[in-house]
This record gives sequence, structure tokens and C-alpha cells, in this order.
Amino acid sequence: MTELPHALHGPKHNGTLPIDWTPQLIALDIDDTLTHHMGTVDERVMRSIERVQEAGIKVALATGRSFSTTYPVARSAGIDDLVVCSNGAILASVETVKIIEAVTFDPSPLIAPLLEMIPDAIFAVEDIHGEFTTTHLFDTGALGLSIREAELSEMTKDPCVRLVVRSHDHAERGFREVADHLGFHSVIFGIAEVAWMDIGPKGVNKSTMLTELCARRDVDPARVIAIGDSWNDTDMLNWAGLGVAMDSAPDGVKAFANLTTQGIPGEGVADVLDAIPV
Repeated sequence: MTELPHALHGPKHNGTLPIDWTPQLIALDIDDTLTHHMGTVDERVMRSIERVQEAGIKVALATGRSFSTTYPVARSAGIDDLVVCSNGAILASVETVKIIEAVTFDPSPLIAPLLEMIPDAIFAVEDIHGEFTTTHLFDTGALGLSIREAELSEMTKDPCVRLVVRSHDHAERGFREVADHLGFHSVIFGIAEVAWMDIGPKGVNKSTMLTELCARRDVDPARVIAIGDSWNDTDMLNWAGLGVAMDSAPDGVKAFANLTTQGIPGEGVADVLDAIPV
């Protein structure tokens, strides 16, 4: 039996740094964890990543972004190996700029029931290259670099890695009730200026593709540190040998972590990395 890191010998709990063991892999969320949303990688965290990589510890990104917007962040941070994108649907190589593995699904069967529940819905699908096609143009932000408008029938003719649903009419009440009808898919939802929902392949999340990454790089998942701040990080935080939540994360997200680091993006990550004995 593999011996678990010290932090897991008992109930999960928030604790304090430093960390008293050396991981084989560190998995980092990007937005509001490694960087401010749509921000850049600061110099301190770049030095911290360089330090652990020079000690032989692998560093990977695990993000909801597509590969198109993950790649430049990885390069800026000095990460050139494998990254997990699109909430676990994509495994890609930064070094070769290629998709290594993609988990797709047919969005067509979901459209009719979603339209019945959300008549004003704007739909978008993401293909394996991180390109979005939508029924109505919107700013994809950090999700992806490319988006074009098309008829719904064209959008759904090929498998996708993500179906995005947006609604202004649901900005008050959100998509919780709708999401309950999609239990067989991976669903992440929230409210900003509009209600939005990301629907992914069944059973796919950041931790499932990180498991594949570990298998390809001969890494024991019990020797992984994962750092994140949002609901799409909970599976990853729970899966990793040591899950670390940003202090800015909702309490429900922190409940999946072993430790909490400071909430300033980049600074909190650097605190964790700098505490690792190498």
C-alpha cells in the first residue's frame, strides 16, 4: 500500500504551512490561483516554479481554459510539459503545442430539453482545438481565443469537449434547477452578468485527466499537491495527496482541501511552493 502524505493521516482539515514532504507533481489552477483573472504570471511565482522544477518536481496547469489560452500562461510560467485544459476534457503538450488526448461528447441530445427549460438560451460548443462556435457572439474571455457564430444545427454536428449555456433571464435565479436535470454530465454553473453553465463529458473533471497525466509521467497521485480556488477545482483538491485552497475560495470549496494558503493569486501559490522541502 502506498503511504499517504502526512496531511492525510486523519480527517481533512485546514492547516498551516510549511509542508513537510516533497511531491512528485504540483497541479495549479490558473485564474484567481496562479494569476489574477486575465492577468499575467508575476515574477515571484515564476521563481518559485523554477525552484521546484529544478529539484525534479513536475508542475502542470489544470484549468477550465481551452488550450489556446492555457498555452501562453504555461510558457510565461516556465511550464513546458503536459497541461490539463477544458475542465479535464483535454490533455495537451506545451512543448509540442499538440493535443495529446481529448474526451468528447455529442451535445445534440441536450439541446431540446435545455431549450424547453431555458427558451432564451445562448449556446456555444468548444471543439478539441479550443475554438468556440455559438448561436450568438459573446466575449469568451479566458476560455478561448476564437469564437464564431453559426446555426445551431451546424454547431452540434460534431462532438465537442464543452457545451456552454448562457441566459440573461436566469441571472437572478441561476441554473441550479436546470443542472439537476443534467446529473449524467459534468456541470459547472454560476452567475456573473449572465447565468452561465459549462457542460462537459460524463464523469470528466480536472482530476480524471490529471490521473491520466500521472500515468503517463509515472507519478503517484498520493504525491501530488493541487492548488485551486473554485468549484471546478473540488474534485482535484479531493483527489490529490494534498489539496490546497486559496483563502479567497468559497467555504464549500475549502472543505475539499487539506490546507489553505493566502488568497492573493500567485502569492498564495508561491507560498506553497516555497514551503516545499527540496
